[in-house]
Amino acid sequence: MQSTHPIPGDPWPHDMILAIEDDPHEAIEMLWVREAFALEVAGDVPPPLIDTPAPAARTLGETERARWQSAWAALWARVVAHAGRPTDSPAMDRLMRQDLPPEERAALLAEVTGPSWREEFGDGVFDDPSFHDARRSARPHSFADIPERRDVEALVPAWRQGLVRIVVIPCRGAYVRSLGATGLLVTPGVRADSSVYRAALASFAPTAAS
Repeated sequence: MQSTHPIPGDPWPHDMILAIEDDPHEAIEMLWVREAFALEVAGDVPPPLIDTPAPAARTLGETERARWQSAWAALWARVVAHAGRPTDSPAMDRLMRQDLPPEERAALLAEVTGPSWREEFGDGVFDDPSFHDARRSARPHSFADIPERRDVEALVPAWRQGLVRIVVIPCRGAYVRSLGATGLLVTPGVRADSSVYRAALASFAPTAAS
């Protein structure tokens, strides 16, 4: 969404670039873990997923469940903070180099993808049939028009404050949070409703990146 020069009559600033992340993989993995394993997580966390996953086949022991529940909220904050940051284009370009040493490539990949449940607890949990069924059933939510075009008058002031990335998590109801200096976290219900989305954009309050 960008033009090389102003277009007469177009309210979209020609130099405004905005990224919509509607499939934040690491965040969706964490939301699945929370629900499939029925974790009791306290704090400022999102509503349940729109599509409730089947219970995980694996049973957690008491100690492991306590550890997961204790770790979830803090890791969630780190995961969505990273999702709200602009794409690190120089790092992505370096990853494309064929002569990059394996150790440097691994470190760079971890920097680009950011924190995740896999990094903390391993990949094995996502071998569960419930996870694969949930990912197969995921569908992009359609809109009558592009919400950012529809509500550009509310978007521009947020962009002028630094907003360049909107992260959409597939959770029920209305949930809105600013993510550092550049991101906004919303649910599909927020983005689909013009009046609610305009209020969400107006609420964007950039903070120092963590």
